[in-house]
Amino acid sequence: MVRRLLVWWSGHPQVSDAFLAVAACTYLLIEVPYYDQSIADFTRLPMMFWGDLLAYASLAWRRRFPLSVLALVWTLWFVGGRWDIWTEWNASWADLSTPTALMLMFYTAGRWVSSKRVGFFLAGMLLPLALTAVRIWGGLELTPLPRPVPPEDLFAISAVVCVAAWGLGRLRHTEAEAVAHARVKLVLAQERVRIARELHDIVAHNVSAMVVQSDGASAALLDDDRAEVEQALGAIGKSGRVALGELRLLLGVLREAPVAPQPGIEAIENLVERLPLRVRLRVEGRVREPPASLGLAAYRIVQEALTNTLKHAGKEANAEVLLRYAEDGLHIQVTDDGAGESRRRSATSPDPGGAGYGLVGIAERAAMFGGTTRAAPLPGGGFQVGATIPWT
Repeated sequence: MVRRLLVWWSGHPQVSDAFLAVAACTYLLIEVPYYDQSIADFTRLPMMFWGDLLAYASLAWRRRFPLSVLALVWTLWFVGGRWDIWTEWNASWADLSTPTALMLMFYTAGRWVSSKRVGFFLAGMLLPLALTAVRIWGGLELTPLPRPVPPEDLFAISAVVCVAAWGLGRLRHTEAEAVAHARVKLVLAQERVRIARELHDIVAHNVSAMVVQSDGASAALLDDDRAEVEQALGAIGKSGRVALGELRLLLGVLREAPVAPQPGIEAIENLVERLPLRVRLRVEGRVREPPASLGLAAYRIVQEALTNTLKHAGKEANAEVLLRYAEDGLHIQVTDDGAGESRRRSATSPDPGGAGYGLVGIAERAAMFGGTTRAAPLPGGGFQVGATIPWT
């Protein structure tokens, strides 16, 4: 509960700024700093108090309009004549006034503003120093301008403190940019891995099916089995069209213009029908509609497992796909009987699957949802791949 509140609070900066402004203004109205007065008799309060109140009230917009609020608070600070921040810090907390609000605004400007116009206000912090030096050493009384408090101070510390507050804000700004940049790099790296995984699943599956069918067509030509050749060529063409369609879809997603939804659990039935394998599909439990991302992961897991069957057991193999909808998640199990495995191992053609990243891809897809996988050969021959994906 507390964590949710903190996340919500950090995501609504204007609410926190408004709360800060209300708290500060309430405190000012209760304490009435610097004056032995009461808010009950507001007609006797000096204008500087109302300037302090306005400065803290404007903090409600400090991150929405930082430059405007900084200009307002700086003006109120300068016109008020209480330029010594160090004196305020050494006073009691009841003496809260415009200088503290000004320091907060310089930090805010450093944290959220990259404009060079902030430099004008930083340079303006030297203006009280110059005016006081003229009055003390030049003997001139600049009557239109406010009389400083205390009158003998050069206010150099005030300028240093405000520059330090701005510098701290710039440091936080740089740190936040570095974190955001690192987060973007991480997202891009994850996206590259996801795209590579999609390409592997699309290309490896369909090309493996085409290679197996072409091997079968070659054997059928030697036996002069025209029907088998025609069936194999038809399957090759279908696999090629499916690969082109899925690649076109993936490229469309990369261009942010998808032409069709990506395959989900419902597409598994069509997948097992078009493979040159005898595949049985079983569904157990109460069927539910999973999120699109989970449905795509389930489809790719089944696709990769059947691709491995096709590569290692050949098209003579028998396979079964079990989808079990349970309370804890979707349980996927793909089993084959290993038929033709010995013939595949003794074949002279290279393994169309390459280095064999299929099982790694299956594990990665399940892990994205906090799931688990298992894969092992069966004692009587064949292979079994299982995955459990929790409902999100």
